[in-house]
Amino acid sequence: MSLKEIVNMDLKYILVGGKGGVGKTSVASTLAIALAEAGKRVLIISTDPAHSISDSFDKDFSKGEITKVKGVVGDLFALEINPAAAGDEISKSIGQPIGTDQFSQFAAIPGLGELQQGLGQDLQSIPPPGMDEALSFAKILEYAEDEIYDTVVLDTAPTGHTLRLLNIPEFLDSFLGRMLKMKTFLSNAMTMMKSLFGGGQEKDRTVETLEAMKEKVLVARDKLMDPEQTQFVKVLIPTMMSIFETERLVEELDQHLIPHKFAVVNQINPPNDQCSYCMHRNKEHRKNIKYIKSAFPDTIITEIEALDSEIRGLKMLQVFKEKLL
Repeated sequence: MSLKEIVNMDLKYILVGGKGGVGKTSVASTLAIALAEAGKRVLIISTDPAHSISDSFDKDFSKGEITKVKGVVGDLFALEINPAAAGDEISKSIGQPIGTDQFSQFAAIPGLGELQQGLGQDLQSIPPPGMDEALSFAKILEYAEDEIYDTVVLDTAPTGHTLRLLNIPEFLDSFLGRMLKMKTFLSNAMTMMKSLFGGGQEKDRTVETLEAMKEKVLVARDKLMDPEQTQFVKVLIPTMMSIFETERLVEELDQHLIPHKFAVVNQINPPNDQCSYCMHRNKEHRKNIKYIKSAFPDTIITEIEALDSEIRGLKMLQVFKEKLL
């Protein structure tokens, strides 16, 4: 079995991730090309703030719009999302910040002090810290859920950002619960709510927006946990630092029940009898690959030797595809 199997699977989501610099964008771009050539309508989305899809295809996808990738057989579209812009677009519909000073004049209302203490930092600003990533992820889902695409390939950010993305549904669920508690309390004092929220419209819009966002993210989470719809392709290089980071990633994927049966070990130093450095590196890499196979016994591992040219542009992506698949 090999990574080629993933092209024949009827998947909605393929996530590609790993430590920065291991070639995950090359793998994501190549898989997107292969899927399009197989007759599927494919959208590749970069969730990495330091976008690389444009560099990988040697084309410009930086305008934040879905763009058809010219020169590829089949229907392949690309999108680079600006997390800040995506977050700003959605947060505009959430309403204005609510400061704790706005509650001070109502301190005599029974129960308000406990509510204010329970909400804590959430009262300091809306949206709270971390909401920008949640909003960005919600924006991504607007595209990913579009039924006109058979498969959505997500070129994720380096491991740390990806792990935060996986925790977003729980973050939204917790935050929304506290916001709904506030709304329930204030609904018992309509006069105060008008003073606080300008007639209640802004706050209602906040809760409704967050509620819809949470529902969307929870539905997506169910799909991400379904091996019939989703696979996470782990990309690493045969160094212990990359391996250790991949082990941490696997622990998080297992915790969130996200399927991840495929891995690509990239940039393996090929043997060369005329180069002592090359032979030493090859020996070290082969030793580390044995460790990888023992660490991930249930994973289908694809090994890729380092190429002598940069993987940039459709021609080099085709060369890489022949090795990858």
